[in-house]
Amino acid sequence: MPFAELINLIPYLLPTTGGLVILMLGIWPKRVSIRLLSSATLVFLLLGAAATLLWQVPGAVGSMLVIDDLSRVFTLFFMLGAAAIVMLSFGHVPIRNELQEEYLSLILFATLGMALLVSSNNLISAFLGLEILAVTLYALIAWQPTRYGAIEGGIKYAVLAGFATAFFLYGVALVYASSGTLDLTELNTVASDESLLPVAITLILVGIGFKVALVPFHMWAPDIYQAAPSPITALFASFSKAATIVFLIRLLCLQLPSLWEALLPLLWGLALISMIVGNLLALNQQNLKRLLAYSSIAHLGYILVALAAGTAQGRDAAIYYAVTLAIMNLGAFAVIVALTRREQDRENLADYRGLGRRYPMLGLAMGIYLLALAGLPPTAGFMAKLLAFGAAVEAGNMMLAIAAVLNTALAFFYYLRVMMEFYSEQETSLNTMPPTQGTLIVIIISIALVIGLGIFPQWLLGSLQLP
Repeated sequence: MPFAELINLIPYLLPTTGGLVILMLGIWPKRVSIRLLSSATLVFLLLGAAATLLWQVPGAVGSMLVIDDLSRVFTLFFMLGAAAIVMLSFGHVPIRNELQEEYLSLILFATLGMALLVSSNNLISAFLGLEILAVTLYALIAWQPTRYGAIEGGIKYAVLAGFATAFFLYGVALVYASSGTLDLTELNTVASDESLLPVAITLILVGIGFKVALVPFHMWAPDIYQAAPSPITALFASFSKAATIVFLIRLLCLQLPSLWEALLPLLWGLALISMIVGNLLALNQQNLKRLLAYSSIAHLGYILVALAAGTAQGRDAAIYYAVTLAIMNLGAFAVIVALTRREQDRENLADYRGLGRRYPMLGLAMGIYLLALAGLPPTAGFMAKLLAFGAAVEAGNMMLAIAAVLNTALAFFYYLRVMMEFYSEQETSLNTMPPTQGTLIVIIISIALVIGLGIFPQWLLGSLQLP
C-alpha cells in the first residue's frame, strides 16, 4: 500500500488502537484509575481529529474507502463528538459510578464504525461500518443492567437491528447479482441499464430506515432512548444517525444520481409520514427522552424533505441539517446529564419542574436548544429548515414544503411545553449533583455552534466541495 494511503488510514487506526489499549490497561495487574483511562480515551480521539484535519488528503484508500471533503468533515465531527460523549459520561453520576474500560473502548469502536461508514466506497466496507457501530450500541444501551429497561432495550435493539441487517445484506446481494460489483463508483455505470438495481437499493434503504428510525420503522426508537443512559442516548440520537444519513447521501446523491431521481416519490412519502407521525406522537409524551425520540423522527422527515428535492441544493441542505440536528440533540442531552439525580436520570417532564429557575444557566441552555429544534432564528435549526424547505420549493415540491411548515408549527407546542415545565413556579425535588466541567464545556460549545452555524452557515457549507 502506498505511503499516502497509509497516512490516510491513521484516523481509522487511532480509535482501533485506542480501544485495544484501553482494554489492556483496564486488565493491567496494577489497576489504572478510570480518570486516567478517560483521559487516554480523549487523547486518542483528539489525535484522530488532528490526523483527519492535518494529514488526510483526497483520494481512494484501496477500493474500500474514499477520502473527500464529506468524509473528512464528518470523521472530524465524529471524533470530536465522541470526545464530548466521554466527557458527558464522566459527568453522568450513575455511569461514572460504574465506568469501566470496556465502556470507553466501546465508544472508540463506535467512532471507528461511524468513520468507516461515511468514508465507504464499497458496500462491504459500509456493512462493516454499520455493524461495528450497531454491535457497540447493543452493549452500550444495556450498560447498566440494573437500570429499568436496559436489558430489554439492548435486546430489542439487537433483534430489530438484525432485521435491518437482513434487508441491507439482501439488497447488497441483489446489487452484486445485477451489476457484478459492490464498488459504489462503478455502480453508476450500470444504474440506467439494470432493472434489478432499483429493487436492491430500495432494500438497502429499508435497512437504513430501520437504523435511523424512519416511519414506519420507528417503533423501537422511544424505548431505546428511554432505556439507554443519557450519554449513550446522545451518541445514538446525534452521531450514529448522522453517520447513516451521510452514507445514504453518498450512495444516492453522489454515486447513483439516476436512482436518486427514480426514488424521489418514495423519499417524498417517507418525509411526509415521518414528519406527521413523529410530531403527533411527541405531543402527549410525558417522558422527556421519549419526546426527543419522536422529535428526532420528525427531524429525519425534514431531512428527507431536502433529499426529495433531488437537487444539489437539497443534498447540501440535508448535510447541513444532519450536522445541526446532531449538535442540537447533543446539547439537549448534555443539559439532561447536568440535571441528573445522584442515583438515576430524570425521566418525566414533571421531574424537571422549576429547574430552569433553580439553575438559570442550564435553563437558558435548554431553552436555546429547544428553540433551535423548533426552528426559530437565529439558531442553526432555523437555517436548516430554511435551506431544506427552500430546496423543496425550488424543486417544485410546494405541497411537501407546506406540510413541513405546518409540522414545524405543530412541533413548537411540545417544545414550549418542555420550557413551561422548566420554568414552572412549583419546583421538583433537587437531589442534583453539580455539573462537571466537561459537561459544561459540551453545553457551552454546543450553544456556540448552534448560534454560530445559524448566523454563518457557510462555515459548514463552504468546507464541502461536492460535485
